[in-house]
Amino acid sequence: MAAKKSFYQLIEERDEILWAPCIYDCVSAKCAEIIGFEAVTISSLEQMHSFVGQPVMTMDEILTSAEYIIRSTNCAVLVDGEDGGGTPMEVYRNVKRIAEAGAMAITIEDKFRSENIGVSVIGVSKSGRSVTVKDPWMPAELWAANIEAALDACKGTDCMVIARIDSKGTQGGTGPKKFPDWTGLGLEEAIRRAQMGVEVGAKMTMIQNICYRNGRPEWEEIQKRVPGWHAYPDIHADDGISDVDDVKELYELGFQLITCHGFMKGAWKGMMEYGTRIFKDRNTVYTENDDFGFPIWQVSPHTFDEWDERVERYIDTYEKMKNFKAK
Repeated sequence: MAAKKSFYQLIEERDEILWAPCIYDCVSAKCAEIIGFEAVTISSLEQMHSFVGQPVMTMDEILTSAEYIIRSTNCAVLVDGEDGGGTPMEVYRNVKRIAEAGAMAITIEDKFRSENIGVSVIGVSKSGRSVTVKDPWMPAELWAANIEAALDACKGTDCMVIARIDSKGTQGGTGPKKFPDWTGLGLEEAIRRAQMGVEVGAKMTMIQNICYRNGRPEWEEIQKRVPGWHAYPDIHADDGISDVDDVKELYELGFQLITCHGFMKGAWKGMMEYGTRIFKDRNTVYTENDDFGFPIWQVSPHTFDEWDERVERYIDTYEKMKNFKAK
C-alpha cells in the first residue's frame, strides 16, 4: 500500500476543493478509495448506526472503530472527534491516540456530547475550584483550550486539527428543510469562535449549518473575517436542487474541503434491494448474478495475490522449520 498523503498535501497540491465523503466502516472507506476519492470523513452519526446501533458512542468506541478504518484504506482519513472528550487533558489523550494511529485530520467541536453535560469540564483544583456546564454549547474559552490541546497532541504527526463550531444553530429556517431548526448562538458568535480557533493555532475551521440555498452572504462573511482554510460541512440538496450551483464558487471563497453524506444511504438501498429479493425469491440467483462489474474482493485492503504470496511464504517456512536442528 502506497504512503498516504496528508490533508495538508492534498489541499496544497490542487487548485480545486477537496472532497472527503462521509463513510462509516472499512468497506465504505475502501469503496470510496476505489471510486477515486483521495480523502474520506468518518461520520460519528453513521458510526453510531453501524457500529453500536445506539444514538451515542463512547470516545473509546469512536476511536476503536476509526483505527480499523484508517488501517483499511489508502485514503486520508478525517475523524469526527466530536468534543474530543470535553476537557483539554482528555482531548489531548484521545487525539494523540488517533493521530498516532494514522488519522490525517480530526474535528474537535464546541458542542458537548450528552454524557459530558452537567459535569466538571476542566477538573477540580486543590482549592476546590471547578467549572460545571449545564448547556450543550461549550464555553468558547474551554473549546479554545481543547483546540490547543488537540494541536499539541498532533505534534510530530501529519494529523491536522479542524476547529469545528456547531453552536451557530440554524437560526430561523436557514438550514435544509428536512432538518428542524434549533436555536444556537448565531453567526456572529460562530465567527468569533472560529477566530479563537485560528488564534490558538488551527489552520482550518468548520462552521456548521451554513449549507443552504442562498447562503453566499454567510460564506462571504466567514471568508472575510476568519483567516486560514475553511471546510464546507455536508453539502445538501433540497427538492433536487443542490446548496451550491458550482463548488468552484466555494473554492473561490476560500473553502478548501467539502464533506457529504450518501454512502450509507446507498448501502441501505443495496441491502434492502438484495435482501428483499432473497426474502421473496427464496434463493440467491438475483444477487449472485448481479455483480455490477465490482468483484467484492476488491474491498479488501490486500489483493488475493498479496494474500496468496504471504500464504505461500508461511507454508514454506513451516515446512523448512520441521527439520530445524539446533546449532
